[in-house]
Amino acid sequence: MQQDATQQGASSFKLSQRFAVIIANPVSGFFLNNAQRFSETLFFLRKHGWRAELWYTEAPGDGQRLAQKAVEQGADVVIAAGGDGTINEIIQVLAGSETALGVLPTGTVNVWAREMGIPLNTAQAQKILVEGKTRRIDLGQVNDRYFLLMVGIGLDGEVTQAVERRPLKRLGVLGYALVALWYGPGYRGFPVVVHNNGYVMRTRAMQVFIGNTQLYAGALKFTWQAKCDDGLLDLCIVRRRNLWGRILILWDFLRRRGRDRWVRYQTFTEIKIETPQPVAFQIDGDMGGYTPATFRVVPGALKVIVPEQAPAELFVNAAD
Repeated sequence: MQQDATQQGASSFKLSQRFAVIIANPVSGFFLNNAQRFSETLFFLRKHGWRAELWYTEAPGDGQRLAQKAVEQGADVVIAAGGDGTINEIIQVLAGSETALGVLPTGTVNVWAREMGIPLNTAQAQKILVEGKTRRIDLGQVNDRYFLLMVGIGLDGEVTQAVERRPLKRLGVLGYALVALWYGPGYRGFPVVVHNNGYVMRTRAMQVFIGNTQLYAGALKFTWQAKCDDGLLDLCIVRRRNLWGRILILWDFLRRRGRDRWVRYQTFTEIKIETPQPVAFQIDGDMGGYTPATFRVVPGALKVIVPEQAPAELFVNAAD
């Protein structure tokens, strides 16, 4: 009887174990010891009683493919070990599932990690995975692709498209900065028409941002009122200005003061954006497509693991 009870207990323990899959991008960020960080995280999770596996991506699209495999195998958590691009691939599969997203930030900028207060230090980030809170948040969707953070239409879309096609991508933030300096001064903006629930807005924009969260490029907040669980997306249209005006805009956004005077800002559940000529956009920092495009919110689509003290201004609902 005692042996049966012991076996029953062991069986119960195995059933209660959390099953996690680490999907690791070995070429993310600037670190040369990513493999060691991934292995340490695998060991850490197993030491804390998790059943954990480590799977590597080898080509674009692997994150999505491996996430699908993890969900089919019943993973409780898929851990994106990489940057925001790796996360974006994975959420295409996790959206609408009961599998939660965890993050081990090893990318160049790590906007989601910075937004949620997930430490960039590996040991501290590992603790969040086992001690953090699970929350359910919204996702944005443009055409058929989900986004966690934001979409940028205009100059940053053009810059992203240009960088993706050149070896400058390997320079990370520096590569984007160089291309932005090349394109930025001569960028003339574009006419834009926004269809929002029967209301039509026409203006000339330098840049359009659609945010599920607030932080952009790790430093600026264009959709500064966004909440990631309010069932809405935020639209910020930066109006066209001359070069001196652009410098003033950047200064105000860096200071996070006086931003309202430069933009048109509203929230929505679904909008369509049209431009006379196709304008490039980026999705969570990677190439997206071209306008026209339809954007919508998908409420409560994703479960995420975040620190217990994640910034309260990003949520309207209490943690589970």
